[in-house]
Amino acid sequence: MGRITDNRADVYQEITDQMIVMIEAGTRPWSKSWNGSTAPNIPLRSTGVPYRGINVLTLWVASMTKGYASPHWLTFKQALALGGCVRKGEKGSTVVYANKIVVGDGKGGEASNEQSEDGRRQVAFLKRYTVFNSEQIDGIETQYPMPEPIITATNPHDRDAELDTLFGRVPVTVRPHGSQPYYQPTGDQVVMPAFVDFHTSDDYYSTLAHELCHASGHVDRLARPTLISTKREDYAREELVAELGAAFVSGAIGIKLHDREDHAAYLASWLSALRNDKRCIFTAARQAQDAADWLLSRMGAESPSTLEESV
Repeated sequence: MGRITDNRADVYQEITDQMIVMIEAGTRPWSKSWNGSTAPNIPLRSTGVPYRGINVLTLWVASMTKGYASPHWLTFKQALALGGCVRKGEKGSTVVYANKIVVGDGKGGEASNEQSEDGRRQVAFLKRYTVFNSEQIDGIETQYPMPEPIITATNPHDRDAELDTLFGRVPVTVRPHGSQPYYQPTGDQVVMPAFVDFHTSDDYYSTLAHELCHASGHVDRLARPTLISTKREDYAREELVAELGAAFVSGAIGIKLHDREDHAAYLASWLSALRNDKRCIFTAARQAQDAADWLLSRMGAESPSTLEESV
């Protein structure tokens, strides 16, 4: 029992510390959502199924720090099964999945909201395993070729008709007005500056994705409490959810995440939240994945699989 508890604490703190180090350096850990092309850039399992939530962030961080361009990740055994071999000296990256254990003596001695009739209760914990990027593995180049940049004739300053169609399917009113984008919960509408006020089309669409991720938290949708809370710490958490959600959406549809002008202020607020709660980034990533799933499903775009994370 003790070993499981200790491992759980280590995983939460270890991943949180990774995020803190990057944010302290002025880098958003989720800025890897764009890979320099219009191709989707969500990390993939050996089967091609996308990772989700916190694992997307940890693998984006690994890709940024180690310079990987490939989105494919495999366990050591998966590489061997395909005839590949992890190169000597290569270090893997940690991903996690949730599991539960049943504790208690069956006599009702341990109270819990998840306690069953016989007095036992379920305790959730994270289990880690190690994966390697396909660029660390020899002999699998045929199965996992390096991604090729997609050349497009689209002017980066022009509206994208396909993206306009996708975002137009989302059942939230978008009103062009003013110079600051925001979501208004009382009127359930997104207010956006004019398209021409953005430096690039990607800036516009990723900002729109951010505000629509806020909209996903409306009481009639995902009912996210932080959306309407007046507490400063909840505001920071809600912004983190929308930021991560926009990164997940941007990665799925192949656009570059907007580099906000208030970048420094938000980095400071996120640092504070992560330092005060080692589970903050896990909760935010889960809620952001829910927001991205909601938005992508309304857009009719491909959404990552809803399968549970597993080895």
